[in-house]
Amino acid sequence: MGDGRMKLRMELSDRDMDLLGGTCEFSQLSTPHYRELYFHGVSHSVADVVLTRLVRLGYLSRVGRRASQPQGGAGAWVYQLGKFGRALFDIQSRPATQVSNHALMIADTFVSLVKAERAGVLIIKRRDVELPVPPQRADLFASVDFPHQRRESKYFFEIDLGNEARSIILDKIAGYWQASSVSKEEFFPWVVFVVRNQAIANQLQRYIRDAPTDQQEMVRVFMLGELVPKLMQL
Repeated sequence: MGDGRMKLRMELSDRDMDLLGGTCEFSQLSTPHYRELYFHGVSHSVADVVLTRLVRLGYLSRVGRRASQPQGGAGAWVYQLGKFGRALFDIQSRPATQVSNHALMIADTFVSLVKAERAGVLIIKRRDVELPVPPQRADLFASVDFPHQRRESKYFFEIDLGNEARSIILDKIAGYWQASSVSKEEFFPWVVFVVRNQAIANQLQRYIRDAPTDQQEMVRVFMLGELVPKLMQL
């Protein structure tokens, strides 16, 4: 084994590699994401120590803080791959200079599924971030089993922060409709727009009503806080 690979093996544990792989996949993660996905059931201080070490070694870098909650207080730190993390995964694009609320909400959506899995509500069989669904990409794809309902469902999740024009939303829906027309799946996945609040949901619903009726039927709009219960009703 070469000196570089030996050094890597000494510096990075299996959990470190999983954590860095998740960061690569989602592009940005916040401290609560890491705690939930990689340090569940252990002290928060353990995650803080590991993240600080990976920043010091250059595998992670801090982008900034996520916007604070309405009740005030500093937002959580947001991380992306650092110089050596990017080299590890052969990332060629330039690192982001700002926190991506869109990327973080993709991670929020996945974490909500993970929490439901731990509660025994569902089983995640597959997940993909930025999955190609020509002519576009799904922010998040998930295939899940609902054991108590004895069924499997698949979803293309689209994150909407309320800043997309009506034309963009209608183009996305039309793109999924085009993909469904050539799909060999017996049942094409639901297209689920995930939003933070009712105001954005209402806006999206107005846009969607302008789509052809057949296209409307494949789309749903759910708020993040009620995502899993709503999925169970589909």
